Amino acid sequence: MVNMMLGEVVFGGVGSGMYGMLIFVILSVFIAGLMVGRTPEYLGKKIESFDVKMTMLYVLIFPLSILGFSAIALTMPNLGLASLGNSGPHGFSEILYAYTSTTQTTARRLPV
Repeated sequence: MVNMMLGEVVFGGVGSGMYGMLIFVILSVFIAGLMVGRTPEYLGKKIESFDVKMTMLYVLIFPLSILGFSAIALTMPNLGLASLGNSGPHGFSEILYAYTSTTQTTARRLPV
């Protein structure tokens, strides 16, 4: 589940790994540029504010959608909790996995 939540950027993961890895490269180059005090550059191209804003949008939108929809499902006992096969922590994992899988499947189908 952690691999799916990270955007399947680990080798061997199926799906959208390449652009996910590039997003993490841009993010790490930006943070390294902040630590060094120079303008961040990757492959001769300067990383500008628009690039960083889009990177942070990518990094934050999927966890927010997973956790947001999971929270909505947990607060509605007639809708979210009625279809659970397990109760307690296993039921929470079931809800979390359902929304993680749905979000990752949607991310794979997005046009780049």
